Amino acid sequence: MHFRTGTLNDVEVIATLHTESWRSAYAGIMPGSYLDGPLLEERTALWADRLAPGRAGSGEDLLLVAEEDGAVEGFVYLAPQPDGRVLLDNLHVRPARKRSGIGRLLMGRAFTWAAECHPGRAVYLEVLRDNAPAIAFYERCGGSPAREFMELLPAGFELPVIEYVWTPSAVASWN
Repeated sequence: MHFRTGTLNDVEVIATLHTESWRSAYAGIMPGSYLDGPLLEERTALWADRLAPGRAGSGEDLLLVAEEDGAVEGFVYLAPQPDGRVLLDNLHVRPARKRSGIGRLLMGRAFTWAAECHPGRAVYLEVLRDNAPAIAFYERCGGSPAREFMELLPAGFELPVIEYVWTPSAVASWN
């Protein structure tokens, strides 16, 4: 497995993997009409914005890509937040490669980056409450549930979300 920082050239492949992951993980959780709709176009616009010149490589956000034999198998995106924490906003592994260790490797690399580039900051993420496999993974990785809330998604529907947190010491010592 090879890890590298994502670039503007990765927009299409990251958006495609992001869409594939959502359609697999969120089937039965998000409305089928949404998942089957223009999700790829939405994800492409999101990644084009995140990786636009001036943002990519700024040292503030990180897109870390996992490749094997030239194929992107997973990615993680982190963004420091105004509240002093680091948001792990996306962690996706190709659905056929789940439970292969890629997600855990990405978490480790993400925490190493957070500890080195943003020392003393907690890392957190938000996961859909009904995404039991992801919740189990985050708990195996030492995440602690901090709060639950309803989130209004840009597509116009609400879903229950759980925030998971890793303390600064957990981030620094994670393995």
